[in-house]
Amino acid sequence: MAGAPRQVELRFSVPWARAAENASAIKPLADAKPRLFTLTYFDTPSGTLRRASMALCVRREGGRYIQDLRESGESAFTPWAWEAEVAGPEPELDVLRGTPAGRRLARAGKLGLVCVVDVRRRTAAAAEGESRIELALDDCVAKARGREARFAELELELKSGPQKGLFALASRLASSGDLTPSFISKAERCAMLARPPRSYARKFVAPPPTRSMSSGSAFQIVALACLRQIADNAEGLRSKATPELIHQARVGLRRLRSLIKTFRKVAKDTQLAAIKAELRWITGELNAARNLDVLLDGAARAAAQKNGDDPRKGLGPRLRAARRMAYVRAVGAVESVRFRRLLIDLLIWISAGPWTVAKAVESERERPVERLVTKELSKRRRKIVRCASGFRSLSPKDRHRLRIEAKRLRYAADVFVSLYRHPKRAGAFIACLEEVQDSLGELNDVVVGERLAREAAHGIRKAPHTFVAGRITGALKARVAPLMDRAEAALSAFAEAKPFWH
Repeated sequence: MAGAPRQVELRFSVPWARAAENASAIKPLADAKPRLFTLTYFDTPSGTLRRASMALCVRREGGRYIQDLRESGESAFTPWAWEAEVAGPEPELDVLRGTPAGRRLARAGKLGLVCVVDVRRRTAAAAEGESRIELALDDCVAKARGREARFAELELELKSGPQKGLFALASRLASSGDLTPSFISKAERCAMLARPPRSYARKFVAPPPTRSMSSGSAFQIVALACLRQIADNAEGLRSKATPELIHQARVGLRRLRSLIKTFRKVAKDTQLAAIKAELRWITGELNAARNLDVLLDGAARAAAQKNGDDPRKGLGPRLRAARRMAYVRAVGAVESVRFRRLLIDLLIWISAGPWTVAKAVESERERPVERLVTKELSKRRRKIVRCASGFRSLSPKDRHRLRIEAKRLRYAADVFVSLYRHPKRAGAFIACLEEVQDSLGELNDVVVGERLAREAAHGIRKAPHTFVAGRITGALKARVAPLMDRAEAALSAFAEAKPFWH
């Protein structure tokens, strides 16, 4: 927004029950006296501001009212904010005249109250080298439509000096406290409380890169969007684990790992090997839960329904017990200090890691992103087309590798399609690629499902368990032939599809 200052800030979620304990553990905040204020959020009935990633609230503190318009949503740590004192508790639209919010609201209709948040805030100033940083720990109670939610968060705002001081302080605090990097703003929490979504799972959303961007800048904005998807779904898992949260967390991890591979000549430094190892670790911690979800909701259920099996007997209880343990493992991983450490390390590495200033990768970092992406898209397409010619002879392991290549190409095509001027061709190309990815994914599910069924039946002497395992693997095997036909047809159509980047 023209004229709206950007605030360089980081946000951490804090367990609400331990907010005071965390405040005492953070030295600058230990003796800070809390002050109370109230935030009242407004939007139109159709959510005009929310859909535009904006938030409007009036802050009441003592006898003063401050109207605050800010970015809410996709920005990782540099949101813009616009404040003005107003006469009372209702927003004044005249103050917003000339802003994107003002123009939208002029067309959208009347504002209404969305949510009220009572905030108990402790603030303190800290110095980190040449950087001056404000710390604010908020203990919040949000109320909307008869519902109530309690949460706490720590915000670090850079007031002056280099960003490296902000990251250094964040790293130290994250190591010592019960803090998890968070991208969910108060406005977003309010919107979800006022109108609970069907699913709290976070899908990938990234600002589209532009042709004028350098490869380094494009990598950063997309990587931060991946990180947000990972962090938001992990926060959901800590509250209530669901299959969709597991799935979307894994999608975020796979997207980030694929992006790092695409930009391997750009984001290359001494920290990369450790980053990649930790991403493999957390992906592995979530895999079992997702694989068992797919098996139990697919082949296992179909086999039980077809044969009239009692779901309380046979192999079903063992598989469901295995899934429960897999969920315990997944939730334990995202609640761990190791995972919290990974999130803050990722945020710092993406934003200000050694690769961002290294002379060795400067030419690659400053290279126009369109050139880098065009080369990568062509390379991956050629690899898939080569494998497609002998698809029938590929082993399951080789089909899995082909699936990974299709997935990487799909992730890159989705994100960087805005760099090219052939939207219809891009739509057709991505649709063909989706069919390749889906059919190969289902073939891989067959292989994984057979392994899980055998493992569940292993060591059990009771014949019914073996029979049920056989029924499950039989149901899975029956899908192979039609899936092979479907995948072969999809690969043929993909080979004929015109690349949209030429």
